[in-house]
Amino acid sequence: MDKNYVLRVAADEFASKVCKLPSPLEIAIVGSVAGGDPHPNDLDLAVIISNTGEIATIAKYARQMSRHYHGWDVFLLDYDLSWIGMICHRRERPGQSVECYVPGCGKPPHVKAHPEFEYDEKTFLTSPIDVLYTASETSRLLARKDELSIVESRSYPVLKDIMIDCVRCGETFVFTGAEQKWYRKRRLSQPKRCPDCIAQEYGGAGVIS
Repeated sequence: MDKNYVLRVAADEFASKVCKLPSPLEIAIVGSVAGGDPHPNDLDLAVIISNTGEIATIAKYARQMSRHYHGWDVFLLDYDLSWIGMICHRRERPGQSVECYVPGCGKPPHVKAHPEFEYDEKTFLTSPIDVLYTASETSRLLARKDELSIVESRSYPVLKDIMIDCVRCGETFVFTGAEQKWYRKRRLSQPKRCPDCIAQEYGGAGVIS
C-alpha cells in the first residue's frame, strides 16, 4: 500500500478526533506528506490550541496513529502561534529515555523537548502546509505565512530508481528512490553491494552498504 496514503489516513483519523475537543483552533499536515513527497519518512502535524488543558487527550489520539505508522510527530502551537512543544510518544512521563532528561521535557506533561530540534518559525512555515481543520474562516498558519512573505514552500523532488552492478557478485540490483532518501538523510554514500551479498556476509538481511 502507498505510504503517503497510509500517513494521510492516520492524519485524517487524528484530526477527526482532535477537532471535536474545545481547545484546538487548527490542525494541519506539514512537511513531506503535505508536499506530496513520494517517499515520506514520517508524518508531521501542527496543532494550534487555545489552552494546554487538553494536551493529555491530544497525546492519546496522537499515539493511536501508531496503529498505522510509528513515524509521526505532533507540533503544538499556542493561539498566537508561539511554540509549546512536541507530543511525547510515551504514555507516562518520565520514561527511561535520554530525551526524558532534556531540560524542559515533560513541561507541560505529555510534551517532550527534543535534543536535536530547535523551533524556528520561518523555517517551520516554509514547509508545505495542508490544513485539515480550522475553527476560523481562514487558516492561522497560512495567514502567518503570508505575513512573513513566504511565497514558495520547500519542494520534495522525485528520486528515480537507480540500477547498480554489485562489486562482489556482478548482479544488477535496484537502489530505490526511498532507499536513496534514507541514505541521503544519514549522509551515506551509494551502496556498492547487493542485498544478497550483504546478507551472506553478515549472516542475515540488513541495510544495503
